[in-house]
Amino acid sequence: MNYALSPPDKWFTTTPQPLFDSWWKTLKALRPLNNALGIDLGTSNTLIYSPIEGVVLNEASIIAINQLTQTPVSVGNTARQLLGRTSTPVAVLRPVRNGVIADLKLTQIMLQSFIRKAQQGTRIFRPRLVLGCSCGATSVEREALTEAALEAGARDVVLIDEPIAAALGIGLPITKPKGNLIIDIGGGTTEMAVISSSQVIDSQVIPIAGDSFNQAIVDYLRQTSQVHIGELTAESLKIQFGSASDSACNDTPMEILGVNVGSGLPQRLEINSGELRDAISIQLHKISVALLNFLERTHPELVSDIAERGIMVTGGGALLSGIDTFFQDLTHLPVHISPNPLNSVVLGTGKILEYEHQPSYSSA
Repeated sequence: MNYALSPPDKWFTTTPQPLFDSWWKTLKALRPLNNALGIDLGTSNTLIYSPIEGVVLNEASIIAINQLTQTPVSVGNTARQLLGRTSTPVAVLRPVRNGVIADLKLTQIMLQSFIRKAQQGTRIFRPRLVLGCSCGATSVEREALTEAALEAGARDVVLIDEPIAAALGIGLPITKPKGNLIIDIGGGTTEMAVISSSQVIDSQVIPIAGDSFNQAIVDYLRQTSQVHIGELTAESLKIQFGSASDSACNDTPMEILGVNVGSGLPQRLEINSGELRDAISIQLHKISVALLNFLERTHPELVSDIAERGIMVTGGGALLSGIDTFFQDLTHLPVHISPNPLNSVVLGTGKILEYEHQPSYSSA
């Protein structure tokens, strides 16, 4: 009599073998992605992407810290609400400025908090991260970004140039030998890059972007009306009524509440979008000068491609009313606004996670 055990494929008689194989192959395919995250660490906001769940976090890149104990009070959107509303010893700080890390320790604390929130406290293993990095970042700044991510809990870090990530997130055919011009207007910087054959051919980064627009509005009202407003109020005005071209201006006045510089008392003031346009015009002019100089040094073949395909504008600044008309009047080239300008970079990092050959896109 033969007492040999049944073959392994006969042990699981209640589960059809093809179904079991399909489930197991799916689990093995998803396992690496389940413990990986794409991160857009911006001056104003940090976004995190999970290949399984999509964009799982969008928080302000701000941390409130007790300066006496050096412990965090709050991080992200809750810390943002404390701007201008705290007293010593609590300080509300931006660890990332102009697209690079300004305070390594605070960036580590902030990133760690964001990663835990994105993982919802359910992950056991340290995640693999793909981080967007400015083309203008030096090797020291890139090392600081990698170190901050590792100290925040990552097991592995891959850096990707933000224009490449943005182009992938938008869905541009960057693998082809054709020139694509990306203008990414973020919170701290505006980055211009020409991409062809999956490489950044040339790029330029200037420290003028959304935060500069906010400060320009604050300065304009102080100078013209002797009224001081806070950063959050200025940002709200920019988002709701700001414009980059005269054709996008609305003459309907809006009422705001600020503080009279002389008396220190509350003062109501009426302002229209035309005045906001005047307020940010100097900053827009600086971006326009940089763009014209950038195009001037770009190879004619690439300029020909850009004239055919147009300029793609992304980042939070792409939401400024009339920004496409502004660039089109300036360059006489077609201008397109990204379908999802706030998420372009983080969606691109997610696509990197899904590719098999990540080193071909990595700048690390």
